[in-house]
Amino acid sequence: QAAVSENITSLTKEINDIRKGGASATASVTEMSKLLPKLRQAQAGIVEQLNKVWASLAKSGTAAAAKESKEQIEKDTKDFEEAIPAIKDLTSVAEESVTAIVTMAEPIISSPPAEGSEDLKKALDEVEAASTDAQSKINEARKEIQTRLTGARQYAVEVRKKAMTEYSALQSKLTEAQRKLGPFRTFKKDFQQKVKAKQALSDLSDKLSNAELEVEKAAMMSIAAESGQMSEEEITACTKVAEPAQTAVMGALREVEMKLKSAAAVMKEELLALKDRGLEMKKKCETVISTMRNQRQGISAAQMAATIAEKVTLAEEGLVACQDAEMPFLKGIEVLPAEESTKAISDCEGASAKAELALNQARSLIRQKQTDAKKFPKELQEKAMAELTQLSQRAEACGKKITDFKKETAERKLNALMAEVMEALKTAEAKVEAHGEVAKVFSDELNHVTEEAIKEAMEKVGAVEKEAMEAVAEARKQLAGKQRDVKGPAAAGAMGKLQGRLKAAADDLAKNKKASTFGDKLLKGKEALAEEMGNVDKAEAEVAKAEKLAEPVEAVEKPTDEECAELGDAIVLAQNTIKATTGSIQGNMSTPVPSIKAAFSKVAERSKKVQERLDKVLAGKKGLRERSLGEAYVREGKKKTDAVDSFVEKVNDAELPFLKGIEVLPLTEATSTIDASQKAATDLQSAISEARNFIAAKNVEMKSFSDKEKTKPLIEELTNLTSRVNAAATKLASFRKDTDTRKKNALLQEAAEKIAAAEKEVELVTETAAPLSDEAAEEMTADEAATICEKAGTQAKTAQAAVDESRTFLSARSQENKGNIGNAETIKSLQTRLNAAGTALSKAKKVVNNQEHKFVAKKLLQEVNEMVDSLETEVKAAEEVASPLLENGGVQFLVAASLKTLAAALRSYMKEKLDMAGLFAEASGGSGPISKEDFLSYLKKLPEAVDRPEVEFTEERREALFSLIDADGDGKVSESEFKDIFKQKFICVTGISITDVLQVSNSKTTGKIEPEEVLEALGPVTKDEATGMERVEVKATGSGKQGFVTLKGNQGTTYLQEFSPFTDFCTAMDKKIEERLAKVKSVTSFFTQKVNELAPHTSGPLSEAKAELMKLRPKASQQATEIQKIKGKVGAAKKDFFKAEEAERTAHLEAKERREAEALLAEANKTLEAAEAEGAKATTSSEALVAAQGEELMKFATPATVAEEMETLEPSASSLLSKAKASFLAQTREIKATKGPMMEAKKELTKLIAKADLSLRKVKAAAEAVKKACKTISEAADANASAALRSEAAEKGVAVDELFAQLAGAGNSTLSHEALCKRLLAIPSLEIAEEHAKLVCRKIEAPSISKRSFLAFVQRYYVVTAAVAITGEFEITKAKTIRKAELDEIFEILEGPRSDQKLGLNRVRGRSLVDSTEGWLSIKGNQGSIFLKETEKPFYTVSGADEVPLGPSFKVGEGEPVRMLKSGEVMEMLEGPKKETFPPGLRARCQALSDKASGWFSIRDKQGTVFAEGEGKFYTCVSTVAITDNFDIKDCKVVKKLQVGEIMAVVEGPLVQEESGVTRVKARTLDDDQVGWVTVKGNAGTSYATASKAHYAVVKEAKLQKTITSNSDVVRMLEVGETVKVTEGPKEEVHQAALRVKVKATTDGAVGWVTVLPSSVKRCTAKELEALANKESSA
Repeated sequence: QAAVSENITSLTKEINDIRKGGASATASVTEMSKLLPKLRQAQAGIVEQLNKVWASLAKSGTAAAAKESKEQIEKDTKDFEEAIPAIKDLTSVAEESVTAIVTMAEPIISSPPAEGSEDLKKALDEVEAASTDAQSKINEARKEIQTRLTGARQYAVEVRKKAMTEYSALQSKLTEAQRKLGPFRTFKKDFQQKVKAKQALSDLSDKLSNAELEVEKAAMMSIAAESGQMSEEEITACTKVAEPAQTAVMGALREVEMKLKSAAAVMKEELLALKDRGLEMKKKCETVISTMRNQRQGISAAQMAATIAEKVTLAEEGLVACQDAEMPFLKGIEVLPAEESTKAISDCEGASAKAELALNQARSLIRQKQTDAKKFPKELQEKAMAELTQLSQRAEACGKKITDFKKETAERKLNALMAEVMEALKTAEAKVEAHGEVAKVFSDELNHVTEEAIKEAMEKVGAVEKEAMEAVAEARKQLAGKQRDVKGPAAAGAMGKLQGRLKAAADDLAKNKKASTFGDKLLKGKEALAEEMGNVDKAEAEVAKAEKLAEPVEAVEKPTDEECAELGDAIVLAQNTIKATTGSIQGNMSTPVPSIKAAFSKVAERSKKVQERLDKVLAGKKGLRERSLGEAYVREGKKKTDAVDSFVEKVNDAELPFLKGIEVLPLTEATSTIDASQKAATDLQSAISEARNFIAAKNVEMKSFSDKEKTKPLIEELTNLTSRVNAAATKLASFRKDTDTRKKNALLQEAAEKIAAAEKEVELVTETAAPLSDEAAEEMTADEAATICEKAGTQAKTAQAAVDESRTFLSARSQENKGNIGNAETIKSLQTRLNAAGTALSKAKKVVNNQEHKFVAKKLLQEVNEMVDSLETEVKAAEEVASPLLENGGVQFLVAASLKTLAAALRSYMKEKLDMAGLFAEASGGSGPISKEDFLSYLKKLPEAVDRPEVEFTEERREALFSLIDADGDGKVSESEFKDIFKQKFICVTGISITDVLQVSNSKTTGKIEPEEVLEALGPVTKDEATGMERVEVKATGSGKQGFVTLKGNQGTTYLQEFSPFTDFCTAMDKKIEERLAKVKSVTSFFTQKVNELAPHTSGPLSEAKAELMKLRPKASQQATEIQKIKGKVGAAKKDFFKAEEAERTAHLEAKERREAEALLAEANKTLEAAEAEGAKATTSSEALVAAQGEELMKFATPATVAEEMETLEPSASSLLSKAKASFLAQTREIKATKGPMMEAKKELTKLIAKADLSLRKVKAAAEAVKKACKTISEAADANASAALRSEAAEKGVAVDELFAQLAGAGNSTLSHEALCKRLLAIPSLEIAEEHAKLVCRKIEAPSISKRSFLAFVQRYYVVTAAVAITGEFEITKAKTIRKAELDEIFEILEGPRSDQKLGLNRVRGRSLVDSTEGWLSIKGNQGSIFLKETEKPFYTVSGADEVPLGPSFKVGEGEPVRMLKSGEVMEMLEGPKKETFPPGLRARCQALSDKASGWFSIRDKQGTVFAEGEGKFYTCVSTVAITDNFDIKDCKVVKKLQVGEIMAVVEGPLVQEESGVTRVKARTLDDDQVGWVTVKGNAGTSYATASKAHYAVVKEAKLQKTITSNSDVVRMLEVGETVKVTEGPKEEVHQAALRVKVKATTDGAVGWVTVLPSSVKRCTAKELEALANKESSA
């Protein structure tokens, strides 16, 4: 462990030593530093293992070992405790020594003694001596600690740990002390730099202090934010201070950063401290600005919450209005009268729309503000979001109620709208049910019902069905109408339900109708079945007859004709019957009634069997059957033809009325005749069809008979019958045509009669309306006009119906008679008559309508005017109800509030001192009723008497209180009136029971108090000890109920609140105003409704009425606006009242606070006045100098005196003002109030801070202005004084430094201001005032002038900024040009500046520092071009860490250096700068064959020096060849065999052996150093080895470097004789020209040349020259 520690110490020391080698040692330091962590890790491992060993020993050791260990611990502890005090003392002594040095040096740096003075020298020596002493003490302490550390490592584990901790802490203290001591080790050397650095730091500190004051001011102003939300004015004021303060801090920080970049170590620490201070201020300022930003956001949040709360409140108020509007529906009447229902629904919809609008606005605003709130700081965001959430919950709760209300309103509206529909539906359902009862008999079991029951039902069902259908149709019509009027989901749902009910009713009706239809068919079917069964019976009888007749006919060979005829007739009759029956059965088989269908199926089976029997009869003897049938067919055909003829006769009889010669029959006769003709024609058509069908069918059948001969006559007879039938058909066609014509004529006749009837109705309308069209109508009363209008209107409807019916009828006739030319004229004539009737009817209706419109318009305008007149009354009523608040500001309520305050104070006083009687006696002086004067006096003294400042009322308020207490107005306060002061009233906010006694546990409930009931207290509020609740005995002012009531429950529920007259007044007032507003709005709504209704009327009385309404509408709207204004005024007045009430409540506190604030401000103003007076002295003393400008300033006599006075006055004034400012700032910080007098005082203090700051700025500005003016004066005299001194030196032929020695005096290193002023005033050519000369001296250097400063003042230099000529003489016209001055060339001024008045030029004579050329140059052209610019005399310094050679000549590297210049050494430039150019060097990358080291080296450098040779020095074996021991190839021995690629260094040769013709070289192999002769070229030309271009031999020691550049890091040195192989290159290295200057060292005057390079030698900056001057001055 000891060895590792020793290695760490040794390695650390070696690293520190290597670091002194500068940049070149960086690589070594890096590599060695990597070893330290490894050593420390090893050390930690050893310690860990030792700990484990100790622990193991402690566990496994014997008792003796444990005892030994304990003894060791005790011994080590004792040793440590004995050693540590001394070590601590050594450390403390070292720390105190360093602290003493810091303390000692601070005043020297802050206010240094005169430069060169004994005091300064002594002080510097003391500091350095003290620092040396402190260093020795630190070293001593370190040494002792290190020794103790070594010993402590041998301690027991517990003791060692403690000791190591203590010693390490002491080492840390010593390290900190060493850090503090560091800058003072070279205190004397760095003194001037420290002083200037201190001044710079002081300036920066002042800037930061000024900025800090503003920051503190802003921070103070922002303190109010800690107590809550600041006002907008406070935020703005604070921001106006904080933002400029932030700008000032940032400016100071930037300046600190710039200083840090070039700061020396001596001031870097303090700059960092200033930076930290500035950053702290920046952070503070940013905090203030952030706070202000948050405060602004807080205002935004508060405004946002207030705005949203207002919107939510509006929505809630709207909800209350909704609840008021629905009251008519909550009275228990389920179905309101139509008018009342309509109004209530309208009110509900209006209220819900208003509430929903307010709610939507609130929701929208909440969503918007929730997004905005997310941008707030976290705390404010949480608060804002919580408020928004609460408001959102309120809004959503309100929204839910509004939604429910809208739903209920919609249902109520729907129910109201659906009342008619529901009634109609109910009726329809009843009718359908009745129809179902009647139609029950037509069920599927109707087969079991008697025909009588069916007939009875059939008789009833028609009427019932009609009624049910009409009821369903009416319900459907009502429902369809409502569907058009009512929209929305709720309506759709209700409509759907009603539709369902209606559909169910319609379905039942359809089902019943279907059943009744079946019943009708069943009845007819039963009748048909009975008939068909009779027909089948008849057919069976006829077939039986045929069967019976067929038997005898078939039995004989030749039956008689009679028998055959009888048989044939029987068969034909049977066939006809069966055919007719079969057709009828088939027709009835299609019935939907299954039972009837089944019955007819059975009948069909019977008919089929009858046909089969008849077919058997027909299947008998064929010839006999054909004969009988044929004759029978003929006979039947004749019968049918005869029937046709009989119907022809009927047709002839039917048309006889038209054939009598009367062309136009009466309409009734014509109509009946046409009907009879049509019936006869139908019958005839039926007979013709029957006959034709029979004859045709039988004709076809007979043609198939076998006996053609016998059948032919029969067929011919049938043909004749057909001709007769056809003739009848022709007759029928003609008859039908004639009948159709007659029918059309009859219909035209009917049309003419309808038109005539319509014309009569129109004439009646005209006659009825006639009185309305003449002038007499204007004189009619409204009732008379209304009666006529009503009568004319009824008649007009009748006439219109007749005209419409005639028009429809005539239109149909016109369509029928298209193409009938004969009737066209008649139709046209009828149309003309009908049009004329319509026109007349329109005129009559227009007269009636016009009069009706006049009547309606007159009545409407009368009603509207009455409404508008009533609005003014409503507005006045609203103004009247609000007048106590608007006109008087609610003073009576403020007085009432004061009375409550008075009662509370007296009640408290009584509780402490006396009872009611005693209090009255005290107030009255024991003399009964209290007079006004005595009572007012009592009130005035009361605050002090009862120690209650809150009852300190104004005289006016005391008067008002007396008036309020003196209820009977007798000018005195009686005892009862006095007692009334203490009466309390409460209002119930939550329903609660009233009990008979105070104690709840023993009480009985006697009643219940409802919310809003007002209660009068009968006694004081008392606490129920058992429950801890406060209770009071009360009496309800309305119901008279009396008993004990709890004020607040034990779970926090509030039941009673103290009654507020103002709140009660506001509630009643708001309600009345809202009622007035509702009435006004109903009028404006009425206007809107009527205007919309009259919109279609563009002319006539209603149009005029509409125009009048539009004129009156603004008047109504104005009244609504007036009431809204009253509402707005009421709202503002309420806020003012609450503010006034709060102000009165806190007036006594504010008065006390105001007195404190006034005392604080008085003292502050006194302090500021004294400080401002001192500041005024400073500014006044400098006014004349500061005000002087131009020539006046140049002639100012005493600038130096003013500057000296300012230097005395300014610190004093600044100190007083700064203290005052700091005092005010401290006071503002102590004030925590956010409003009231103290907050106002805080604002006033802030203003005083600003005033103090302004005065401080003025003083500072005056001091700066004085400095500026003095600087202007000194700069104006500076050049002339410098030129005068140069001229004097030139005249006397002395150098400037010799002139300095003369003026300073023997043995003096500095020149006093007095001596230089005396010399300047003594120069005849220099006209300068004494105080101006003093300013010039102070400008050069203060308090005395060093040699360097003097030389810099007298010796002036100019640098060439633009090309200009150097001439031999001053006058340009005569002078010759010597040469052109180069850009940036520097000239030392020998004479001038002088002015060439003719050319307007300023010229100087100077000497070039480049080549010593002397001549005249122009400073500035006559057109303004700048040629020369004044510059500092060039000085150079060694800027790098390495020493720089001072060469004897211009060329680099030529000759031995004069000496080496050390780092930091300063040189004065004598000549230059000049450029030296170099040829390119030759560099190559190579690998040393000896150790394989690789890098770059110079084959030839820029000076031409050769370091390596390669041409012909090396050969490479290209073909196997031997190396021999001598040159002669015939007489030699082989030394070794060379392999291809082997390299040889040439020792001698190449030589040609004449005899053999081979070329040989003596060489040395590089692999094994074998030397011998090698043939490189055979006698036949074969090459065995070739010269290598890649190998070089080092001929001069050279650097092997890392990169191609010759100034890169060195790998190692290449020794002479080494061989290297080139792997890249060779490459030329181009060298830049060297900038050389001739210099003189300032330390010893050594002269020589140096090369200017940024890394080694650079030109001195002004600060470096200043530091040099300070150093020389201190020396």
